[in-house]
Amino acid sequence: MMGSRQLEYFRAVARELHFTRAAEALQMAQPALSQQIRKLERQLGVALFDRDNHRVELTPAGAALLEHAERILADIAAAEEEMRGWAGGTRGRIRLGIARGLTVRLARLLAAFSAEYPQVDVDLREHNTEEMLAGLHGGRLDAATVVRLPPQEEGRRLASLPLGEEPLVLITAESAPQAGRYRVPVAALDGVDLACFSPGSVIREIVLSAFAEAGAAARIRLETREYSTARAMASVGLAAAVVPRSIAEEPGLPVAVVRLDPEPTWAPSLAWPAGRRPGPALAAFIAFMRDHPDLASVAS
Repeated sequence: MMGSRQLEYFRAVARELHFTRAAEALQMAQPALSQQIRKLERQLGVALFDRDNHRVELTPAGAALLEHAERILADIAAAEEEMRGWAGGTRGRIRLGIARGLTVRLARLLAAFSAEYPQVDVDLREHNTEEMLAGLHGGRLDAATVVRLPPQEEGRRLASLPLGEEPLVLITAESAPQAGRYRVPVAALDGVDLACFSPGSVIREIVLSAFAEAGAAARIRLETREYSTARAMASVGLAAAVVPRSIAEEPGLPVAVVRLDPEPTWAPSLAWPAGRRPGPALAAFIAFMRDHPDLASVAS
């Protein structure tokens, strides 16, 4: 039967795809690590890595085992964390994925939570929705503020707590043709130069879907992961951008803020694995968000 230590050895090599670097990360000798991997392969009866003098790659069996190893080791870590929590009150660590655009909005909630639960550490990791879903399923995140759950995820693999709904607005240079108008039809933006967010961003999907439904096509001048970059492009007139209203209203480079018709919206949720019971720290965080909608909602 495989042990957790064997899985840790395997995961280290699978992540690094380099035996020497993996051994250094594990603080053990490289020959000893190679021996452990060969032992595991003999035990399982399959090759986990293709290796020669120049490269190391996962075999299909190795890739499959890595998915299991990530989940198993995450479950073990969660069990240890939960037991420490039960032993000494509400304490522990929460690895929280957070969508760009929510970091500032949730700062008040995180500060209030930390004041009430000083023995709980919240590690924030900014990702797009695609990265957060992978992190939740791979055991690298305990919870995440995802913008939209795919239908196959909601209620089955992931539990969720809605955080409200907020409109997306157009930001442009103050000298742009759309500036000064209260509302602009999305269809009127056909051919506009747009600063758009990178693939994997649900905001990108919402914006491009709104354009397509209105029969408009934008010319994407820039793909970025940062709202500040999109704002900089919009401010000097190089490209417009469509962003959450709260982002548009933050202090920063001067832009004109214009509402759209029809108005696209985003509706983020806090999500966590449905098949894994939250430990004391995460359970306290979920309850705190549920009990403080004034702090958690994007519409606040």
